[in-house]
Amino acid sequence: MAEEEGALSKLKNSVMGVLLGLVMIPGSFVVVYYASQRLQASEELEGAYSIEQMDKAKSEKKAVYATGTLKAAPLGEPGFVKPGNYLSLHKSVQMYAYKNVSKTRTVNDKKETYYVCEKDWVSNPETSAKGEDCAKRGMYNPGSSIAEFDSSVIPTLTAGSTTYTLSPKGLGYADMPSVNLTEADMEGNYALSDGKFYESASCQSSPTVGCERFTYSGTAYDPAGTYTVIGSVEGSTFSAFGEGEFLRVGAGKYEDVMGSLNSSDTTMTWVLWAISVALLGGGLSLLVGPLLTLIEFIPIIGDLGAGLIRFVFFVFAAVVMGIVFLLIEYWYLVLALFVIAVIAIIFIAKGRKSKAAA
Repeated sequence: MAEEEGALSKLKNSVMGVLLGLVMIPGSFVVVYYASQRLQASEELEGAYSIEQMDKAKSEKKAVYATGTLKAAPLGEPGFVKPGNYLSLHKSVQMYAYKNVSKTRTVNDKKETYYVCEKDWVSNPETSAKGEDCAKRGMYNPGSSIAEFDSSVIPTLTAGSTTYTLSPKGLGYADMPSVNLTEADMEGNYALSDGKFYESASCQSSPTVGCERFTYSGTAYDPAGTYTVIGSVEGSTFSAFGEGEFLRVGAGKYEDVMGSLNSSDTTMTWVLWAISVALLGGGLSLLVGPLLTLIEFIPIIGDLGAGLIRFVFFVFAAVVMGIVFLLIEYWYLVLALFVIAVIAIIFIAKGRKSKAAA
């Protein structure tokens, strides 16, 4: 009887999944449309003119770029990081804490969920543990003593004898050095291991509940390095350019920055396309979920057959999303081919009528 109840519960869940599938399928077309039509920095900043050709850039409605060196106010975190050549700093904190881990077990031929209190490094330790196993056993986490940190500064660019300020609106970085801190960059005495700083050596070697560690991420720069800014210029200020309001700073010359932007935008397009495939394939699988659930109960071939059907759905989704993407991206070519086909059909039909009349 317990097995029948488990089967009915699984079938009920698959029926509920049909509703989710009905949302995911149209959602996949929204995502692939956005992947094809979204504004991209690599496209809007393409063909930019150097600062010396600013008048020509304005007449042709193109972006402007300048290459030089960056300078910014030293950035650090009081008590933790010494001020240095950083454009942004973000600190993430973890605590060695109690956490509830869900597990499953079979009791009287029925699966049930239970919780086990374990210790691990976690980003958001629960103080109350939500009344599950940790709280039942009287195991609570202390409050965090190290706060997260997030700060940034806006640099200036010196090209030749001119120093340009950068507007914060639309400002973004391309292929810039990442923050890579060492113990020498810290104000306090923090142990470093695998890129993580520990509040003490004992927390690194033998952590106990309440020990904390943290990592830093962000953007750095070399004051002696070469950097390029691409955007719109008014006087000595670079601001965002184009409909997408892009202002980009990157290491190297203009060609280097554009190469990085092209690579980044292409990667994002593939990611969005993959998401659309997952939505369509998953949506189709959920749509026929009740049928797949019934197939899974067939001895020997059940799981294999249901898995094969899901695989076919995802292959189908990849083909469909690929075609839809191309149709949206190159709609003008599709329209041109359609017009040519119509004209060809008209000429063929007239030719046949002339032959028939003769």
